[in-house]
Amino acid sequence: MRKLIKHKQLVFMLGIVCAAMMVVGLVVIPGCGKKEPVSRETHGGIITWEDNRSGNIDIYAQRVNPAGSVQWTGDGVGICTAPGDQKSPQITSDGSGGAVITWEDNRSGNIDIYAQRVNPAGSVQWTADGVAICTDTGGQYHPRITSDGSGGAIITWEDWRSGNIDTYAQRVNGAGAVQWGGNGVAICTASNDQFNPQITTDGSGGAIITWVDNRSGVHDIYAQRVNPAGSVRWTGNGVVICTAPDSQHAPQITSDGSGGAIITWEDRRSGSGHIYAQRVDGAGAVRWTGNGVWICTDPGSQWAPKITSDGSGGAIITWADNRLGSGDIYAQRVDGAGTVQWKPNGVAIFTASGNQEDPQITSDGSGGAIVTWNNWPFVEGNIYDIYAQRVDAAGTVMWTVDGVAICTDPNSQSAPQITSDGSGGAIVTWEDNRSGNGDIFAGNGDIYAQRVDGAGASQWTGNGVAICTDSNDQYYPQITSD
Repeated sequence: MRKLIKHKQLVFMLGIVCAAMMVVGLVVIPGCGKKEPVSRETHGGIITWEDNRSGNIDIYAQRVNPAGSVQWTGDGVGICTAPGDQKSPQITSDGSGGAVITWEDNRSGNIDIYAQRVNPAGSVQWTADGVAICTDTGGQYHPRITSDGSGGAIITWEDWRSGNIDTYAQRVNGAGAVQWGGNGVAICTASNDQFNPQITTDGSGGAIITWVDNRSGVHDIYAQRVNPAGSVRWTGNGVVICTAPDSQHAPQITSDGSGGAIITWEDRRSGSGHIYAQRVDGAGAVRWTGNGVWICTDPGSQWAPKITSDGSGGAIITWADNRLGSGDIYAQRVDGAGTVQWKPNGVAIFTASGNQEDPQITSDGSGGAIVTWNNWPFVEGNIYDIYAQRVDAAGTVMWTVDGVAICTDPNSQSAPQITSDGSGGAIVTWEDNRSGNGDIFAGNGDIYAQRVDGAGASQWTGNGVAICTDSNDQYYPQITSD
């Protein structure tokens, strides 16, 4: 009898637990047969930038927590302060609360590529001033980076060792050891120039890289996959993404979540600049219409596309658009089959008076996205502010019409960058001229130094928390979630 009572009590308690899990749940719990909601952890960000405090250009970084408090040494930790200039930093999470940062480096007199890992406490983990990623002859430029999923990173760059511009890549593991030979593996060495490489993870420890390719004498878009061992997986020198008439520029890339990628670009096949996209699967086969599906072909010009995953095999793309006479911001969602999901030619993110430019985008974690941009209202001289807007999976803007102000402090704010905060909001960082120098400020969500939560409410102070206000100038901020 006691066993029966205990059994009934256990069944009753399991029922309560399962019911509670159903309220929050989306993860299967063994024995319950129900789904438990996954609680999302709120993240801070790690920001890196070019820093001129020493008179040369160096690389610094700072971590900011979800409450808006900086976590490392005031004004940031030195990532590289080697002789000469270090420029164009790029950053990715190391998956353990730290980050891997790469940059252009001219300590040798040539432009080379270096990298450094910084842990959650702000201590650099590899050789002081970074490990060499590529120091070959001719110069290497414009590095881009993605996580390898194991604490390291894969880095791609423009490479001049042959006299033309080619595309190379290197993997560096979590301990700072390069994995693919001394100066990287060739991704594309076709005739003429290949430039502006962009990179995303393939989800299996490798990467997919896209670039602008001039082998035909005009600018086309190609792509290649490289596995964790550094072997290219597709056709030698890459697969065609778009070789339509005229030229294609400014590719951007995101993972499709299935071993492939979605690529978007500026396209001039019709004379004006428009936005197109293509999906390529893990085997290197393009999945949509040859030369891509149109994202926006409205009269006028569209430019500066940026892309993020929609979490369902598709993507959300934002761009600058002058269909109404001045620069506005629009966005479109395309599903995994290549069908646009929102209003033809995109939904308006910002169309108020003035000029908007330099849109950046991150996922909101719910099938939508948060977009940030520079706003020039035409009424304050050459003064730029930072705004943001959230658009849901259905293409409905969620915050105040034409966006919420992230920073409208006196003087100019520019060059915004954005990352998810893991809870439906975002953290934004930018160049800020309120002191007369170019300082770096950040804001969690609305960009004021708040976290903009999913409702568009800023969570930090005023017009942003100071990340670095040291002497001289700080420029070119980049950000990743911690």
